[in-house]
Amino acid sequence: MLVRSSIWTPTSGWSTPLPAEPDATVQLVLSFGPVDAPDSVWFATVAERFPAAQHLYASGGGQIANSAVDDAHTVVTAVSFDQGSVHPVHRNGVDVENSRAVGADMGAELATIVGLRHVLIFAEGIGMNAAAFLDGLNPTLPPGVKVTGGLASNGIVLTRSVIGLNDTPSTGRVVALGLAGESLHIGTGTVGGWVSFGPERIVTRSTVAEVFELDGERALDVYARYLGDFANELPGSGLLFPLAVQAGKDAPMSVRTLLGIDSAAGSMRFAGDIPTGSIVRLMRTTTDKLIDGAAQAAELAHDGLTASDATLTLCISCIGRRAVMRSRVEEELEEVVRLSGSSTVIGFYSNGEIAPPTDGREFATAVLHNQTMTVTTLSER
Repeated sequence: MLVRSSIWTPTSGWSTPLPAEPDATVQLVLSFGPVDAPDSVWFATVAERFPAAQHLYASGGGQIANSAVDDAHTVVTAVSFDQGSVHPVHRNGVDVENSRAVGADMGAELATIVGLRHVLIFAEGIGMNAAAFLDGLNPTLPPGVKVTGGLASNGIVLTRSVIGLNDTPSTGRVVALGLAGESLHIGTGTVGGWVSFGPERIVTRSTVAEVFELDGERALDVYARYLGDFANELPGSGLLFPLAVQAGKDAPMSVRTLLGIDSAAGSMRFAGDIPTGSIVRLMRTTTDKLIDGAAQAAELAHDGLTASDATLTLCISCIGRRAVMRSRVEEELEEVVRLSGSSTVIGFYSNGEIAPPTDGREFATAVLHNQTMTVTTLSER
């Protein structure tokens, strides 16, 4: 397995030039960049140099290249597998209402891939219900197939995200990259670092991912009361205060990030389901806790690997974490790089992360996370 990465900017071009001649050994190109994606000429150039590759583009709220994060550049990584293979499945027009059906449809197609070992998901980050999508996808996949990935973003403005596969990116798209082959070794880890505070509240009215009432009161009014001065900066400031959500007293806890508000209706829209009857509490954190969480995620993803195993380390971290850490954001990336050895570390800041709820050493159904650092390691043996 060979991994080569370069950074592209409209003003400076390539940090490392693309090959002068077409390289047909490259099977996968992962590009993470701004929501205002490079033009069609740029995509044509990548296609010309890597004619056999599947080219995935996802917009981020900051792109990761080793321990650096930048909003303007595009990180482009070419992957050549020794024996593994890449099988893309994609759909256009995904939205909140059809997310579950789209997930089931894509999962059924992925299940036909011979030797499927892992699925990387890159999806619309504003206008879909990713939790419902995974509810549709998971039951259709063969036993033992792991799923990781994330939702595209454009940072704390939370207005638009784009995904592309072999063409100019656009909204309303989801791409699944099926990775097949017995030689592939995949590790995963996902850790947050947030703690709950304040009283428990009951969701008394909600539809899909939009919450209208908490304890019979307009949800936005309750939320704003706890945020104080931060309420004037909604919805962006909501990234600093996600919700801890339980479907019932004995149900597992999940974290949900605020994506938008409706001031007239007094409602809030989150990155995933919050059903009526759910128990919720506000959450907060510190930069040090988030950095520790990133280190734990990297340790889990690299567990059992030797120094030469993890050829590619994919980091998908929530934009809410970046909003908290601000100028110290690169410290969480430094922890991942430290634990990744000679591996190439790439990724982006997202509107949501997809991974199993465990450390990945045993198969577990993938779920939607918010406010985590999610690490996926890819290598061949």
